[in-house]
Formats: sequence, C-alpha cells, structure tokens
Amino acid sequence: MRVFFGLDLNGREKLAIEQWSSRNLPTYSSAIPPANFHITLAFLGEVNNNQLISLYEAAGELHGNSFLLHIDQLGYWSKPRVLWIGPSQVPESLKELVSALANAGARLGIRKDNRPYMPHISLVRKVALNPPNALIAPDFELTFNRFHLFESKSTNKGVVYHPLHSWPLRSQSSVREQLRGGALD
Repeated sequence: MRVFFGLDLNGREKLAIEQWSSRNLPTYSSAIPPANFHITLAFLGEVNNNQLISLYEAAGELHGNSFLLHIDQLGYWSKPRVLWIGPSQVPESLKELVSALANAGARLGIRKDNRPYMPHISLVRKVALNPPNALIAPDFELTFNRFHLFESKSTNKGVVYHPLHSWPLRSQSSVREQLRGGALD
C-alpha cells in the first residue's frame, strides 16, 4: 500500500483554489482534480501491514500544534514539471510536524526525503514550460487542526487519495491556556 502523511483541504477551500486557478492561469489538460488538492507532509511510499500499524501508533503519540498557512505564491518545478501554489513563510508548527512524521517513518526503515521541505498544493502535472505569472497572485488563508495518513491509489481514472486515519493537532489557544495554568510543567 502506498501512503503519505498530509493535510487535507475542505471542499470550500478546494473550490476556491480551483476557481482562482481557472481565472488566473492557462487551461491545462493535465490539471489535478480539486478532490486531490492536499499538502504532503511526509511521503512514505510502499509500506507493509506491520509498518502501517507502527505508523498509526507513532502518529497517535505526536502532539503537534494547529497552524495557519498563508498560500501566497505560485511556483513551477521543471524537473517533475509541476505547477503549484504554496506559502512564502512556513510556520514553525508545520516544520516540527513534518520533522516528527519523517523521523517516525525513518525509525521504521522507511526512506526519508533529504530535500528541504516546501509545503505546496500541486495544481498541474506535466507542464512542459514555466507558465507566465498568474494574473492575480494566490491569496488563501488555510487553518489546519488535523493531519491524515492517506493511501495513494491508482485507478483507471487516475490517482485518488483516500484518508485512512486522522489525528488532531492542538489548538494554539489551548496550549497557551495549559502553559498559563502550569499544566505542561
């Protein structure tokens, strides 16, 4: 089973991104369906049942914090030929979550990606040339209070991402309240 940890967007956010894309970018036949819009935290690849159970346990032990992500830039990677949107600033809570999930996978013998982490939402694959700048830059405020383990499944209609399990992230206000009350001492 091919899996990855990721962040899911709600339907309203996916629709807003699709509408922004259709108004501000050229039309592409290889556009990613909005149902597949997500942010990968840690790609794990093929895992066996024992590794899957261990991933569930490791993720359940994490106590990451919720965060706000401001999607404000359009980018293009020429080697994978992907057009994407993402944040110009990455919150510390997101960096910590990504590191913890990648390390959990590495402890199970799952390869760890050594490239610098860049959160993004892929919009189009197989883009031959760097497209022109968008007419209007992306401007989306996304709040994440859960992360998910997704299965990546190939179908005759393309790849679909199915969430296998979700885990909550602590709200920043509850963390502050616990600190004030001394509950985390």
